[in-house]
Amino acid sequence: MAFLDNAVADDIIKTLYPDYQAPEELRRINPFYSTIQKMTVFGGKSLEVPLIIGSPQGGGSTFAEALAANNTSGAYSNMFASFTLTRKKDYVLATIDGEAIETTDEDDYAMVQVFQKTLDLAFHTALRRIARHMFRDGTAWIGKVGSIAGAVITLSNASDAFNFDPGMRVSLYRTAAILMDTVRDATEATPLTVTAVNYEDGTITVSAAGTIAADDYITAANDRTVATTAAQIFTNSRVITGVKQWIAGNQAGAFAAGVPGAQLQQSIYGVDRSTNTAALAGTAQNCNGMGPDEAIIKLASKVNALGGRPDMCWLNPADFSALVQFLGSRVIYDRVQSVESAEFGFQAIVLMGDTGAIKCVSDINVPKSEIFLLQMDTWDLCSAKGAPRVLRRDGNEVLRVANDDAYQYRVGGYLNMRCRAPNWNGRGYNYLAPTVN
Repeated sequence: MAFLDNAVADDIIKTLYPDYQAPEELRRINPFYSTIQKMTVFGGKSLEVPLIIGSPQGGGSTFAEALAANNTSGAYSNMFASFTLTRKKDYVLATIDGEAIETTDEDDYAMVQVFQKTLDLAFHTALRRIARHMFRDGTAWIGKVGSIAGAVITLSNASDAFNFDPGMRVSLYRTAAILMDTVRDATEATPLTVTAVNYEDGTITVSAAGTIAADDYITAANDRTVATTAAQIFTNSRVITGVKQWIAGNQAGAFAAGVPGAQLQQSIYGVDRSTNTAALAGTAQNCNGMGPDEAIIKLASKVNALGGRPDMCWLNPADFSALVQFLGSRVIYDRVQSVESAEFGFQAIVLMGDTGAIKCVSDINVPKSEIFLLQMDTWDLCSAKGAPRVLRRDGNEVLRVANDDAYQYRVGGYLNMRCRAPNWNGRGYNYLAPTVN
C-alpha cells in the first residue's frame, strides 16, 4: 500500500525528476532555454556582471603627451562597468485532488501517474513563463492589442498568441503620458481570464471587453505594476530581463509612446548605457529593405567590428521558414546541441559570417520580425539552484491545502538572465516586416 507521506512523495519526485528540474521532453520545445548556459549558484543579494568596455587612453607620440593623457582624470574612467543583477521570483502551484490520491493508494503505478501528470503540467507552465520572456524586453508585456471586436482581441503581432493559454489570467495597461502608466479597467486588482486562443489568426478571447482599446499592452496577471516614471517602465516589472533589453543598441532610452524600442532603457541594473551604447547595449540594426540572409550577414559584420564572434541567430518560426524558402537549393542544414543533454538538439540553417559559421535556429519565443544574433558563450540563465524546479527547502514535498481537499506542490525559481558582453551580440528589427513595439 502506497500511503502518501513526504517520504513517498520524495521517492516519486526523485524518480520522475532526478534533479528536481523540468523533464527533458519539456526542454525540447524551448530551444533557447535548452541551449543557454545555466549558472545555478546565484546567491547573495545580487550578482555583479563586470565588463571591460575600453582601454587606457594615456598615450601620445611624445612621452610628455602620454604622461599628460595618463594624468587626465577621465583616462581610466570609461574602461570598466558592472551591472548589479538581481533575481526575479516565479512560481507555479500544482494541486492534486485528495480523491485522486485516496483512490490510488492500492496502486503504486497509478499514484506515480497522478504525480507525473500534475507535475509535468506545472513544469510546462513554469518553463513557458520563463521561456516566453527570454527574448523580450523585461517589461513583462507579452502581447499588444491591435483591435478588439466584442471580447475577441486581435494581437498586433499574431505570433504573440503563443504566449497565451485558455485559463490564463491577464492584466492590461494603456499609455497616457508614458508607456504602461495606467491600468486598464482595474485589471491588476481584478485580472481578466483568457477563455480562448486562436493561434492561426493571432487572437485571444477574454472574459470581459470593458474599455480595452488598440495599443493596450497585455501581461500575465500582476507581472508588473504601473509606471509613474520612465525608469519604472522597466523597474516595476517582475519578470526576467530578456535578450532584447540587454541588446537595446541605439534604441536604449527611447521612452516616447509609439517610438520603436520604447520599452528599452537607458539605464539598467545601475549602469547608464548612454556613455558607450555599443559596449553596454550591443548593436541594434534596422533590417527594413534587406533580404532574409542579407540582414543576418550585415548584422554579423557589425558585431564582428566590435570584437564579437556571433555563432547563433534566433528567429521566429515564420521568419525561419521564410529564410529556408529564400535560400532554396542553397540551404545548408546542421544541428545545435542542447547544453543539458547529448541526446537531443535542434535543426539549424548555416550562414557564413565574417568570423565563421552562424547557425540559425527557430524558437517560438522569438517575436516575429525580430532576429537575435548571439555569441552564446556570453549568455547565462542565472538562478538559485536551478529554474524551474520543485521548491522544497523545508523538505516537505507535498503540502496539504488548508481550505480544500487537495495537496499542493510548488514549482518555480529565483532567477534572471545575464549577458557578460553585450557588445558581442546584435539584434535586428523590422526583419521582413515591421516589428511591433
